[in-house]
Amino acid sequence: MNKIGIFYGTEKGMTAMMAQVMYRVLGDEIASEPVNVNQATVTELLGYKALILGMPSYGVGEIPGRTTGSEEGNWEEFLFRLDEADLSGKRVALFGLGNQQKYYARFASSLIHLYHHVRSYGAVLVTT
Repeated sequence: MNKIGIFYGTEKGMTAMMAQVMYRVLGDEIASEPVNVNQATVTELLGYKALILGMPSYGVGEIPGRTTGSEEGNWEEFLFRLDEADLSGKRVALFGLGNQQKYYARFASSLIHLYHHVRSYGAVLVTT
């Protein structure tokens, strides 16, 4: 698939909203419609050569999921299914949301876990 895959986890809908904004800015010719990781399959994610992955901040650097109080599955559950996946050669960009004014010392601190996971699976991370 030549399009960019956009996958996100969300708690209150803000990460989903930002994923939609990115999709609209990139356009349908460049990106696919964003997918919540609680509805995504590993096969679906692996079908893209380039990915944008989004995550909300939760606690002090915790991965959002059922053990952190999520009512629905989130990155914690999806990463468990992603174990042993080969992301070699896939280009991945990450984005994180959180309250940067109230929690400036740990803003988007959960994102480091996603970074380490996708990097350990062989992905090439895009940085600016």
